[in-house]
Amino acid sequence: MNFRRAPEFEKDLKALTKRWPSLPKDLGTVERVIEALYTDQDGVDKAALQKNFFNNKRATILSQTEHCEAVKMRVACASLHSKDSIRLVFVFVHDGQSALFVELFSKTDKAREDAARLRRYMGTV
Repeated sequence: MNFRRAPEFEKDLKALTKRWPSLPKDLGTVERVIEALYTDQDGVDKAALQKNFFNNKRATILSQTEHCEAVKMRVACASLHSKDSIRLVFVFVHDGQSALFVELFSKTDKAREDAARLRRYMGTV
């Protein structure tokens, strides 16, 4: 699976890494989770895995088209020691088997994702 990052995402990551240094490594774990959710693996029921993941409120599908879907998910951060929580917004492209990381934010900094940014990137995939 191919993972790409929007320029705005890189700025988000840089700012948040100053507060939580483990964040780049934590994103590696997130990439493995996304890959498990969207790629076929021997002996794994992908549909059941996705249903369980989305029903446990770990992630929400924000928008969906026939070619892609936008997802907001919680990020487990090892250096996060307070009640803060971090969210990742990404667009998964079905045909290309790729994910574009669009936004990374702390719930203490802002309550919701940037809808305009998400629409802009959904239109480019």
